[in-house]
Amino acid sequence: MPIALTKIDLYRRLPMGFNPFGWRRIRRAAHVVIGRRGKVMRGRIASVSVLAATLGIPVAPAATAAVLEEVVVTARKRAESMQDVPMAVSAYSAEQLSSALIDDITDLEKMTPNTTLSETGGLVAGSLSAFIRGIGNDPGFDQGVGIYLDDVYLNSASGSLLEVYDLQRVEILKGPQGNLYGRNTIGGAIKYITRQPGPETQVDLAVKLGSHDQRQVEAGVSGSLVDDQLYGSVGVLTTRRDGIQDNVSSGKEYWDKRVDAYRGALRWTPAERHELRLMLDYSEDRSDPVLPQRIGVNSATLDGISFVVTGANTYLGGTGLVEAPNDTTLLRDEDDVNTELDAAFDDFRIKSSTASLTYLWDIDDAWTLKSVTAYREVDSDVAFDYDGTDQQFITTIRSRNDEDISQEFQLNYSTETLNAVFGLYYLDSDADNEPTSEQFARLRAVQEITADTVQDKRGLTSMSGYASVDWDFAPDWQLTLGGRYTQDEKSLDQLTLNREGYYALALLQGFPPNAIVAVRPGAEAVAEEQPMFAGWMTPFDRYMEIHSETEYHQEESWTEFTPTIRVSHHLNEDVLLYTGYSTGFKSGGFQTTGGRATGYDPETVDSYVIGAKTTAFGQRLIVNAEAFYNEYEGKQLSTIVVTDGALDQTVDNVGEMTTLGAEVEVTALLGADWQWQFNLGYLDTDVDEYSSTDDEGNAIDIADTTEIGFSPEWTAQTRLQKYFDLGSLGSVSAMVDAAYRDNAYVNSPIDLDSDFAAVQEQDSYVIWNAGVQWNSADERFRVSLKGKNLDDKRVLVNSYVVGPFVNGAYNLPRTWAVELAYRM
Repeated sequence: MPIALTKIDLYRRLPMGFNPFGWRRIRRAAHVVIGRRGKVMRGRIASVSVLAATLGIPVAPAATAAVLEEVVVTARKRAESMQDVPMAVSAYSAEQLSSALIDDITDLEKMTPNTTLSETGGLVAGSLSAFIRGIGNDPGFDQGVGIYLDDVYLNSASGSLLEVYDLQRVEILKGPQGNLYGRNTIGGAIKYITRQPGPETQVDLAVKLGSHDQRQVEAGVSGSLVDDQLYGSVGVLTTRRDGIQDNVSSGKEYWDKRVDAYRGALRWTPAERHELRLMLDYSEDRSDPVLPQRIGVNSATLDGISFVVTGANTYLGGTGLVEAPNDTTLLRDEDDVNTELDAAFDDFRIKSSTASLTYLWDIDDAWTLKSVTAYREVDSDVAFDYDGTDQQFITTIRSRNDEDISQEFQLNYSTETLNAVFGLYYLDSDADNEPTSEQFARLRAVQEITADTVQDKRGLTSMSGYASVDWDFAPDWQLTLGGRYTQDEKSLDQLTLNREGYYALALLQGFPPNAIVAVRPGAEAVAEEQPMFAGWMTPFDRYMEIHSETEYHQEESWTEFTPTIRVSHHLNEDVLLYTGYSTGFKSGGFQTTGGRATGYDPETVDSYVIGAKTTAFGQRLIVNAEAFYNEYEGKQLSTIVVTDGALDQTVDNVGEMTTLGAEVEVTALLGADWQWQFNLGYLDTDVDEYSSTDDEGNAIDIADTTEIGFSPEWTAQTRLQKYFDLGSLGSVSAMVDAAYRDNAYVNSPIDLDSDFAAVQEQDSYVIWNAGVQWNSADERFRVSLKGKNLDDKRVLVNSYVVGPFVNGAYNLPRTWAVELAYRM
């Protein structure tokens, strides 16, 4: 049950990073709270206790020892204690994120077992790559982990790497969420929950300075606009940082940070049972993203290419051949890159805009209606250099626009023994994508350049209906039954413009310059005089281009029913046991790169879990554990190849896969002023069936030689925090944490027979972080010093293979930052 506490006791048990609202603000912050067993209680003391629980701070009854309180989450689309939710959920308040040195969502992987979060550096730079329990998203295709901003599903991977500001909390839901969250949550879901404005005026200002000339300003203001009716808030974040990477061929820096983000909210309560919420979010990221560097080459392939190139150009005369395929250089420094993007492209940009309108109606004491209407648009211009050299050998430049409109209706029912949610969901999405891929030929005298410009328009209409019922069928027993029916309709209109440029081939003296020209059927031959590339010498001055167009149109629809059943039992007031079965699916779709518009089918999963949630030693220890087993059918796996001179990323349904594992999360108070957190994860992934073909086109199963990446067998993290009371001088808190990850492949899938398998495996490692923070006695001022990756451990976080090259990206080096904050 909620615990009473005094103002002094609350302030004396604050973790590092907490900024209290002030006693009056805490007292008024909530009038309805959730207690043990999900029962609703009202009253000022209960409100204080659960608000403190929501913020993740330890609270204490007057003149007694500190205790750990419950955290309120909305994983089942209603507010309830996290310890009463029979599923694996991790929740972190804004203050917890700050105290744990979380600058963006990717840092959360250290706090959450069996989770991998990183910024993509391959086909979709600047996006979030999320894997939970070995299942996640492939760049450029549908996600496997759903990302939500409040109740708005972020359909596009671009722009999903949201900045951590103006937040109330972040929730991570593990395992398939097909019942309540629908499509593309086959691995889990991550929910950003923004801070709602209230009646009290609040002003926040924080300035951060750090390594690599980091400069960041975060500001916010919220309060009442019309007494007891209209409340508003505005949040602003601007951050700058110099580049981490150096281009060895030009000196330009990459992996800098230039982000501006704005968020506004209005909350209107025109009548006692009615509430409207408007949220507007805009961000513009003009950072030069992290560029993968070459970490491996197939020297045998390049030796053969080098022999042909050198011999042909020597025989034909001329110098200045394209040397990219002959270059086997591997850079020694993790922060060095070699790229020609300086000349080809210098305007990286990702802009995202989101607007949502939420209507809440408490129909009566049992029924509540919720409507969420949302619009989201993402514009991105990005470029990728896949060969890792200073020449334009394999390069893609892409412009893309995504527009999503969604509508969701939720009807909640709640009594003493029955809680239910019924919902309808609609999503209409349109994406215009125009990548241009260029590959310069290895043999100068035969073919100089191949360029593919792919213009595709993608459409998605998704409709679903869902229901979930939680029935307390006996004292301390609960049965959950749920299901969701989803229909997805997708379309693709694709136009591929192909340009192949040739210099006329004349192997014998006396041949006319344009004697040998191969024109593909249906292609248009265009001959024109053009100078050779600068610095090149050749006896021929006749240049010929062959232009061709290819059009595709695809339409497909899929339907899926995803049921859930779960049984939970409160062994006593402090122990919850549960077991369950759930399902999920990831939509089918079309290949849209490299000019191939073929389709692939949905991926489905059956998931079985058993778990326990325990509170012990007078609410000074919380231990949550879950074991899981997942069976995947029609597993979608992607690969990148070069087809006809253009990049081609393909997805195929290759067969069956299973994952099993377990997780433990522990939080404990060690004495009055110490807090300890620990989590441990175990994961085993097996590819049971992987259908492929050999060189002669015969069907084969390559499951035994295939591994799934982003799936370390063991992950662990420990964090220790100490609080020092300085009386009238305020307080100081200090923390240190260590995060361990077992060896794992940083690409998926991995062909164990490939020469590139070993170079894409990251050895096990530990990352250390530490911080210290001072809070003034009135809690208005805060000064903190934080250091991350203290021993400067550099590790691979992702990789990909293109032809004879394999490229990879590393984590951030050691960084430090000083932050000064003020709250009024």
